[in-house]
Amino acid sequence: MSDFGPPVPQRPIVPSHLPPHRLLLVDDDPVLRETLTVLLENEGFRITSAASGEEAEAILQATRPPFDLVLTDLVMPGKSGMDVLQKALAVNPSCTVLVLSGFGSVREATEAMDLGAYGLVTKPLQLDQFRNILRRLMERIELVTEREELRAKVKALQARVEALEATKGRMEMLADSISLSSESPSEPLTDLERLATLKTRGLLTDDQFETAKKALLARWFA
Repeated sequence: MSDFGPPVPQRPIVPSHLPPHRLLLVDDDPVLRETLTVLLENEGFRITSAASGEEAEAILQATRPPFDLVLTDLVMPGKSGMDVLQKALAVNPSCTVLVLSGFGSVREATEAMDLGAYGLVTKPLQLDQFRNILRRLMERIELVTEREELRAKVKALQARVEALEATKGRMEMLADSISLSSESPSEPLTDLERLATLKTRGLLTDDQFETAKKALLARWFA
């Protein structure tokens, strides 16, 4: 009996507390496709499989939200993995594409990398190497997701700043339209009519109208 005890099982690549990560698997070899499906599902991925490049392109075109992870064989009859790669990136430029290649497909593999493939897995698969590549893929996807979330936050912040600037402009317009001075005092009814006009034109919100009205009344009856 070993002094080290039973081996510690490896944790799945996609942690169990997270929802399964969607992955499109493309391979014309049914045995390899089934084997990879079982392996990837055990690692926490939710697999959609395609037996040809043509089927993969149709799935990529129809699926919303689009896949952000694709694993495709490089050499297949008809539409090749190169076609799948280009379609995946056309549908989702942030998609991470990993290509499967035999030892005799060096030229095609190099071309796939030039076209935007993230990485290459050679066949026959070495399990540990394959899992390490998948871990790096998940790290990349997390970084891409964080980048997109940051962009969304920046966009929302910009919209908020623009809204604040628009509100400031409206209040400045209000100040120009309603000017009470000791030299030329405004009539209460006239000022209220101006406020109502600005509100009707959408230049004042209900809250702004009420605030300005109360301010005017306070000055008139001070």
